[in-house]
Amino acid sequence: MTDKEKVEKLKSFDPAKYNSIDLDRLVIYTVTKLGEYKIELSLENIIVGAFKLFPKKFSLAGYPEFPDATRIEKSLWRCKTKKSRKKQWIGGKTPHGYLITDESRTISSQTEAELSDSMPKKPKKTSTKTRRTESILKETTNSSAYIKYINGKSDSITEADLCYLLQGTLDSTRETLRENLVSLKKFAEELERKDIFKVLCWLEEHFKDFLSDKIK
Repeated sequence: MTDKEKVEKLKSFDPAKYNSIDLDRLVIYTVTKLGEYKIELSLENIIVGAFKLFPKKFSLAGYPEFPDATRIEKSLWRCKTKKSRKKQWIGGKTPHGYLITDESRTISSQTEAELSDSMPKKPKKTSTKTRRTESILKETTNSSAYIKYINGKSDSITEADLCYLLQGTLDSTRETLRENLVSLKKFAEELERKDIFKVLCWLEEHFKDFLSDKIK
C-alpha cells in the first residue's frame, strides 16, 4: 500500500473530541500517527493527514472540502521553532521531511488521552464557522502589519508584512493575495470588527500598486 493510500484511509475524529484541543497538539498527534503507519513525514502527507483526522480544524475557510495548507504549515513552524523552549516539539525541515522526537511522542500521548476522553464536552454557543472566522481574524491582529499600524508605524509596513497578514508570501500570485484580502474584509464585517476592517481597507489602498497585476 502506498503512502497516499494509507493517508486516504485515515478516519476522522468526532469534532466534539477535538474542538478544545489546540492546533499544534493536533498536528503533532498527526505526525506521530503517520510515523506509526510508516508514512513518509513530508509536508504534503502531514497536511492531508491532519485534514483527514481533524477536518473541522484544518479545512479551508469557505471550502470545507479542502485542507488549509497554510494553517498546518504555520503550526509545524511553531512546533519546531527554537525561539521558544516550550515548542521544540518536532525535528526536521519542510524540504527534507520532519522527524519525530521524544517530545513529539509525549505531546502525542497527552493529546491521544484527551481524544479518548469519554467525558462530555460543554457545548459552545458559537458555531464552528464563527470559531474559524475568529481564529483567522486573531491571526490577522497578531501579524506584524496590523501591529505596526495600530502602533502608529504604518510607514514601516513592508510588502512582506502585507503578504504574511494575507496568509501568503512574496511569491504568492497577486490574485491569491487579493482574494484573501476580500475574504478577510468579509470576515471582519461578519463579526462587526470595524477596527480590523479599517486596517484592511488602508492596506488595500496603500498597497494597491503592489496588489495589482499591472507590470511596473
